[in-house]
Amino acid sequence: MGLIEKMSDTQLFTAVELSVLNYMTDNMEQIIHMSIQELAKVTYSSNATIIRICKKLGTNGFKDFKYALFKEMEAGKYLKKEVDYSVPFHHNESIEAIIENMSSLHKNTINLINSCLDRNVLDEVSDVILKSRYVFIAAMGDSKISATGFINKLVKIGIYCIVMTDNNEELSFSKNLKPDDCVIFVSYRGNTPKVNQCLREVKKTGCQIIALTSNEKSPVSKYGHYSIIIPPKENEMKITTFYSQIAFTYILNILYSIIFSKINEGKKTF
Repeated sequence: MGLIEKMSDTQLFTAVELSVLNYMTDNMEQIIHMSIQELAKVTYSSNATIIRICKKLGTNGFKDFKYALFKEMEAGKYLKKEVDYSVPFHHNESIEAIIENMSSLHKNTINLINSCLDRNVLDEVSDVILKSRYVFIAAMGDSKISATGFINKLVKIGIYCIVMTDNNEELSFSKNLKPDDCVIFVSYRGNTPKVNQCLREVKKTGCQIIALTSNEKSPVSKYGHYSIIIPPKENEMKITTFYSQIAFTYILNILYSIIFSKINEGKKTF
């Protein structure tokens, strides 16, 4: 869920907070340029109330909130057209319309992901992968397609990944990991029974857990030492996993590029 979407979730807030939040929602362009003291004055509230609201929205404070809001608003400016992420085209559309819809789906997905990526988390995750004894990947179904491309790239720079979820051996792997290993869970929903079972075992080993999911309340995100969350845009009634595969592949490509850059820092790479 994006920041602006969270601002519309009235269940999170008290009556006093809602009064302030309504002003923030109606004046988003203005509050980006305001100090917390200025906002408190115009809303007849306090700095503490504003900070509580910002923390309920998942940010660390007012300054962090303004930065996240600015990023999301900027990303929204580049969305070319409204996209149905689950059903981007229909059976009776022309080839030209399908091409345009798929183009918009790819562009909007990337802009959406850019608006919510945490650069610090990406930096930390790349360091964990580089320092780990072994890198394990836990991915099932369509998520495994995106993970396979990531593995293929890492192998080319000398980082060898082990796919835990091949041959139904994920539980055996999960029980025998070491503290200096890391596991990357790639799961859109993040709450399948098999994934949950693996997570419980992996947690006992003390190894680093990296979560890539759309469900920030899922066990994958809860147990993850590092979580990369994508907005949940697909529903059950979808043509196929266009959105999640584009998003996961894009994020994993960014991670690979960061790792490649760190390995080759100071070297000429072309």
